[in-house]
Amino acid sequence: MEAEPAPNMEALYSKLFDKYNKIKTKKLTELDELTKDQEAKFVNYVSAAEELIEHLKSENERLQSQLNDLRSEVASIRHATLISTGFPRMNSVLSIRNSGWKRARRVRNSDKVFSEEVERLQKLQSESTFSSKKDRNNRQPSTRGGTQFESSSKIVIRSSKRKRCSATEMGGVTPHGSFQDDVMQRESTKDLHMQSLSTGDLVNVQRTYLPECCRRTIDRSGGEINVDNPANCLFQALVEFLVGMKFSVSQSEGVCISAEHQSSGYSFSLTWIDKADGKEVELRYHVLSLGTFERVAPQWMKEVIMFSTSMCPIFFERVTRVVKLFS
Repeated sequence: MEAEPAPNMEALYSKLFDKYNKIKTKKLTELDELTKDQEAKFVNYVSAAEELIEHLKSENERLQSQLNDLRSEVASIRHATLISTGFPRMNSVLSIRNSGWKRARRVRNSDKVFSEEVERLQKLQSESTFSSKKDRNNRQPSTRGGTQFESSSKIVIRSSKRKRCSATEMGGVTPHGSFQDDVMQRESTKDLHMQSLSTGDLVNVQRTYLPECCRRTIDRSGGEINVDNPANCLFQALVEFLVGMKFSVSQSEGVCISAEHQSSGYSFSLTWIDKADGKEVELRYHVLSLGTFERVAPQWMKEVIMFSTSMCPIFFERVTRVVKLFS
């Protein structure tokens, strides 16, 4: 027969079970309270995050509006600056381009006049051929077998036309542009080149074409030929008045023209260089003194430049422009 549990053991079991239930209930209650606290904290965190997001959105919109205002202000300032500085410069560029077109049209219109003048000179030369031959034979009887004056003083006319690039001209008209680039953009150039003359032929040409004030004095004494420049030349004075500079000519080592702007002290020399192969005569520009233009002169005025005689109008135009601008 099995033994029955004692009454005191049943009481102990019941006490342990009650104590277990109390502890379990307490733990569950504490866990519920902790969960509620965490849930409340999470809700507070979410609400704070939402408020912060809304605040950042409003701040972003405010900054975006401020940025748009600043962009509008910059655009207005840029427009005002363009109106005050850009448009006059653009108008200057357009006026320079239009003047270049007008100059090219004048050159084209003067082609006919130039041809008529050449024909007139050739006719005048043919009319004076007999008197020139007679005078040369009287002065130089030993040169009958030499070259005739008509062939030695033949005028060779060469006309060359270059295409002008309009895009380069619009973009390249600046005060600091290169001189050689500006020379190459001219549409039409004319060159009248006279071949070398003998001494007797030079006398005949002077008598036929040159006025008294510009004729050179030829001294044949002592078996040598000395050529002196005239003391006063009306054409030289006219060029000085037009350009605003003083000119002098020396022939120590070839023909050298010296020019000086007296008020600024700027001076330069132009050396006449003949081509042995009969090509176009060239001039060599060399600055002697920049004077008061030392700091403001463009780079091409400080360098040695070679250019043909047909480019002389362009060269003096550039020089006159700089002199008038900084004088």
